Amino acid sequence: MTDKIKILHIITRLDKGGSAENTVTTCLNLDKNKYETKLVFGACEAAAPELSGIQHICVNALKREISPLQDLRAFFELYKIISREKPDIVHTHSSKAGVLGRWAALLAKKTRHPGIKIIHTPHGHVFYGYSGSFKNFLFVLIEKFSAIACDRLVALTEGERRESLGFGIGRAEKWSVIHSGVEEKPAPAKERKTIDGIPENHLVAGTVARLEPVKGVRYFIESIPEIIKSAGIPVFFVIVGDGTLRKELESLAASLEINHRVLFAGMKDNVSDYMSAMDIYIQPSVNEGMGKTIVQAMSLWKPVVASNVQGIPDLVINNITGLLVPPKNPEAIAHAVTKLIRDPQLQKNLGERGSAFVNETIDGFPRFSTGRMLFLLDKLYSKVLNR
Repeated sequence: MTDKIKILHIITRLDKGGSAENTVTTCLNLDKNKYETKLVFGACEAAAPELSGIQHICVNALKREISPLQDLRAFFELYKIISREKPDIVHTHSSKAGVLGRWAALLAKKTRHPGIKIIHTPHGHVFYGYSGSFKNFLFVLIEKFSAIACDRLVALTEGERRESLGFGIGRAEKWSVIHSGVEEKPAPAKERKTIDGIPENHLVAGTVARLEPVKGVRYFIESIPEIIKSAGIPVFFVIVGDGTLRKELESLAASLEINHRVLFAGMKDNVSDYMSAMDIYIQPSVNEGMGKTIVQAMSLWKPVVASNVQGIPDLVINNITGLLVPPKNPEAIAHAVTKLIRDPQLQKNLGERGSAFVNETIDGFPRFSTGRMLFLLDKLYSKVLNR
């Protein structure tokens, strides 16, 4: 018999996104004297190498795409796993695993183990920016219904919590806010702009993002001709990341005749080196629960231009820690970036205030650190179990 709290984490897939990184970090770093954790995930062929040291189970039928037959198989596999493992807490992550996992856990709670507590972290809602209006309506409906199946909901930011409540997801008392943990002090590049051929005599503006529609990189690229025209100094642009839109975005840059000014760096492990080479960081997302890369950029004293959506305003306080712009608006991005280029003192002030904000000590940890995330999760788990 063990006195450890047993937690079963369930996530749809392990990719390079923030939700997977956050969940893996949690499994690896929760106090092993207090917790026993196990990770359940789908899309097994894409399993990340950092699983060493984590007890884990792969459910092949658990996939991101909607498939009634596969989803039904995944549901019953999850039910069997939860019934067998007898966890104290089932903590689900992301949309598909969140829906199937919560209802499978509730069924196990009703039929096998009445003491199970169910927690869900969406890692940012998907109610706009991902799909058309009909799908968005369905997502809201499904999440409203599935909120009934869990004891607590966790938002990454106050903005995510507020917008989710606005869509009618759960009750206010069910929600907690626990950010994704971000590396406290990213290591800067030893030589600022020599990486990957980035020219040293240019101001550098860039972003780090998956090249998918929701990240809005298209609008950043469409802003570049106006920035080049208005800046008054040479400017170079860097896009770090990969995804289904890469070829389309490269073609867009070519059609705008700016491809000689834009580096598509691809997916990189040394992201902080590329961020160190940037003078201005841009986050053009159409929807964003938090934005870990914003925190990383702020930690490196970079002035940030970002979309005013969901959780971003909790990080980028307009004209204090950065500049906010409307989503899907290349003209607004160009105006904000040009404003920064023409005002080096504003660049410096925003960078300093942003760094101070993200590194402010709260609960004994830097505001957005992994340590504070684990501290808040520990408090939540203890509270939900009345321990």
